[in-house]
Amino acid sequence: MEKLLRILKSSLFLLVLIMLWLNQLKAQEKETEFTLGGYINYLPSYLEFERSNEIDFQKNQLIHNRLNIRGYIKDNFSIGLELRNRILFNEGEFNDDNGYFDLSHYYINNSKFKIHSMIDRMWLKYQKEKIEISIGRQRVNWGINTIWNSNDLFNAYNFIDFDYIERPGSDVVRFQYSGDNLSSIDVVYKPSTIEESSVIAALYKINKMGYDFQFLLADYYNDIALGGGWAGNIKNAGFKGEITYFISDESSENNSTSLSTSIDYSFTNGLYILGSHLYNSNGYSDPQQFELGAITQDVLSPKNLMPSKNSYLIQASAFITPAINTSFTFLYGQGINFFFFSPNIKYDISSSLDASVIGQFFYMNNDSDQPMVPIWPEANNTISRINGYYARLKWSF
Repeated sequence: MEKLLRILKSSLFLLVLIMLWLNQLKAQEKETEFTLGGYINYLPSYLEFERSNEIDFQKNQLIHNRLNIRGYIKDNFSIGLELRNRILFNEGEFNDDNGYFDLSHYYINNSKFKIHSMIDRMWLKYQKEKIEISIGRQRVNWGINTIWNSNDLFNAYNFIDFDYIERPGSDVVRFQYSGDNLSSIDVVYKPSTIEESSVIAALYKINKMGYDFQFLLADYYNDIALGGGWAGNIKNAGFKGEITYFISDESSENNSTSLSTSIDYSFTNGLYILGSHLYNSNGYSDPQQFELGAITQDVLSPKNLMPSKNSYLIQASAFITPAINTSFTFLYGQGINFFFFSPNIKYDISSSLDASVIGQFFYMNNDSDQPMVPIWPEANNTISRINGYYARLKWSF
């Protein structure tokens, strides 16, 4: 019965958007313009998991297709629809649709073969002069920082998930107003079918002293969120940061802070370097409390962007030739002794076709003689190492 209600709500939402679009189309003399774009990825992978000196492996092949559709109706209205279609060979699961409407569907869901589709963008937007109003599933990107976004209340993501370029969206109603001198205000309401689980938030942006500043206030689930961010330069180096303080409705002991900062610099020879730090007051400081397998979960919270209290990241990239780019990322989670290293090489075969080889290596260093207590209660033993090897071929259209 609950599934039926969710399907009916999803259908009603889609029907309302289509009716609004058709009504506006009928009222306009100018022909509506549509655009279609997207890509197809082929991503074979090989993963090794080390548990108690035993090594397991998993081989997968993923075909990932994305369709991005836009409709422009005269000068003021636009509509967007984006589909994420995936085919998975061998083991693995796709994330559930956790939005207000369940817009996902399994065509085939076997242990060794799955075909899954999800609408992760579907919105109607009205724009006139300085005002923009939109409704539907859309990306609400409030982050300033490059890696970790403490201000991104609606669409926090795991940067380790490199195959989800667009990042998740939210089912929201959004109002934006652009003022003078690069100032703006953004108000977003995210409804929920669960009592006291809706979110309403406001973000104010302004430019002063050569810096972009932003300030936010939100009724965020069971918290009041206060935060801000900045982006500017220290001489020729970029300097960014975000902080959000969550005040719990239940107890002051549950209050938490998320602070992220970064400095990046581009050299004249094309070398780019980024250093970033994340402080998570909810994070672990003892390796006994952390299960390495949890690090690869796709969807995170701005209250818990990384499992450690303090995380440090260094990233560098450079072009070997105009068509070949290399990069590496090194991450250290202090306290839990977590290490992550990811080398990457990308070759642009043509303007629409590119190939990449990607490595992701996760390590835990537990020096304690005490057995680890996993955060996954159902885990029989803990993972001390994960090695992931990926090859990607991507055609964009």
